[in-house]
Amino acid sequence: MRKSMTLFMILSLCLGISSFIPSEFEDYSKAGLQDYKLMLGEFKLEDLKSTVNKSWFESGYENYTPKAKVVDQIKSELATNDFHILVYMGTWCTDSRREFPHLVKILNQADFNLNNLSIVGVDRDKVVPDMTEEKRKKLNIINVPTIIVYDENGQEINRFVEFPQESLEKDLLKIFSGEDYKHVYDF
Repeated sequence: MRKSMTLFMILSLCLGISSFIPSEFEDYSKAGLQDYKLMLGEFKLEDLKSTVNKSWFESGYENYTPKAKVVDQIKSELATNDFHILVYMGTWCTDSRREFPHLVKILNQADFNLNNLSIVGVDRDKVVPDMTEEKRKKLNIINVPTIIVYDENGQEINRFVEFPQESLEKDLLKIFSGEDYKHVYDF
């Protein structure tokens, strides 16, 4: 009898602890610790800023000061060329959340026409919903953000992947000016 009473008390204690643990996790999720909204597929900058993503975007944008001299050089390149930019990013990704607001600030300061900027959200596997396997392989999105710069004929000029070699604005200047540039994963 004594053994069964001890066993009953241990079992009750374990059940009590296990029922407490999930409620702790539920409380954390209710507290809103996830500070992003997962956005998949093509979307506009305004769409991003109309969600909880506005917080990290605006913070990254306001707290970043690109080098004015480099931005002026980018502006000169943009004035003589018709570039289109396609950004693959993850709203869940810290690298995307760091680089994307910086990119937009650089482009704004360089007077880039944001109508020539397309944004595509990917999941954690870098997959875009409804994209064919053939297109996925051709795009070769290995890490995010991936910023692909196209010329006026739709030909890829170059791409920035995940983080800069020097700084985002210096890397972009090399891409826009046609200088030799290799992203960090291009060996």
